[in-house]
Amino acid sequence: MRISKLLITFTLISVIAGCVTTYTNDDLMGVFKSQGLVTEETERGVVVFLPEVFFEFGKYDLTPAAKEKISLITTVINDPRALNRSIAIEGHTDSVGNEAANLTLSTQRAKTVEQALAASELLGERISTRGYGEKYPISPNTNVDGSDNPEGRAKNRRVEIIVENPSSESN
Repeated sequence: MRISKLLITFTLISVIAGCVTTYTNDDLMGVFKSQGLVTEETERGVVVFLPEVFFEFGKYDLTPAAKEKISLITTVINDPRALNRSIAIEGHTDSVGNEAANLTLSTQRAKTVEQALAASELLGERISTRGYGEKYPISPNTNVDGSDNPEGRAKNRRVEIIVENPSSESN
C-alpha cells in the first residue's frame, strides 16, 4: 500500500512538473491585458506601459493606482512560467525642461518602479533599470505648426517594463 502511495505521488509530481510550461509572449500579453494594462510585443519581449497617470507632472512618486498595477505585474512575473525572463525598467519623459533634468527624472521614475516591484516581493535578481529622458518619444511633443502638444507629451511621460525574451530562445 505504501509503495502505491509513493508511486501515485511520484506520478502526480511528474505530471504537474511536465505541465508547467513557460509563458509565450502572447500568453503574457493576454494576462497583462486582462489586468487592464497596455502592452506591446517587441523584438526584446513584452513591453508593459505605465503611463503618465502613474506619476504627477515632474515627479517620480507613484500614485496609488500605480502601486496597485505594479502589484498585479509582480504577480504575473513571479509566476513560475515567467521566472526564466529578466525585467528591464525604462523611464521616459516629455521634452519640457532641460535634457539633464529629464534624464534624472526618468531614471528616478524607473528606480521608483524597481523599488515598488521589490516591495511587492518580485522573485529573483532579474531587474535592470535605465532612464532615457526625452530621447525616445512615442508621440510628438509639439504639433506640426510648432505649438505645444499636451496629449503627445503626456504619452511620453511613462515607464516601460520589458519582460524580456528568454536568452536561449526568441518568442
